[in-house]
Amino acid sequence: TPLVLVCTGFVASNTNGVGTTLGRDGSDYSASIMGKLLSAKAVTIWTDVNGVLSADPRRVPGAIVLPEVSFNEAMELAYFGAKVIHPKTMQPAIISNPPIPIYIRNTFNPGFRGTRIFTSSVTHSTRDKCVCGFASIDNMALLNVEGSGLVGVKGVSKRLFGALEEANINVVLIAQASSEHSITLALSDNNAEKAKKILNF
Repeated sequence: TPLVLVCTGFVASNTNGVGTTLGRDGSDYSASIMGKLLSAKAVTIWTDVNGVLSADPRRVPGAIVLPEVSFNEAMELAYFGAKVIHPKTMQPAIISNPPIPIYIRNTFNPGFRGTRIFTSSVTHSTRDKCVCGFASIDNMALLNVEGSGLVGVKGVSKRLFGALEEANINVVLIAQASSEHSITLALSDNNAEKAKKILNF
């Protein structure tokens, strides 16, 4: 008879020994940590969806369950809105030696294989040249800083992003024209007006 261990997740203690929680998706994070500590062959996250979807089914009715994605792909999808797995859940599995695959499966559909998340995805022969999935973040704003005064001037980007950092404004995407004539950045729309005032130097 195989030995079955049952332990709680989500709860933890901080550096002062005070009880706390692991935050969002803390029970999944617990499973990944235990998988690393036990050198597990796999970690399965049981949830209420069939796996990692190619897109948000509320926006794309034809979205499908991806049979396999890489850790990098899952990290990007999670960062840009896919809620099925939190990036921190993958960290213990990624740094394990060898890395531990994570399976996302549906508690209400246990016969379905779900999605395998691992170091590299081999579902597609040219995986690095195809689209894995689509994700989006709502309520974002784009700010464009442009002018000939940006061209060839050292330290402009440092000043720009340093000013935003001092105001505790997080930038999620940056694009700069090869001519250095403009810099475009994406941030939460509730910081847009504040950032606009700061960057009006």
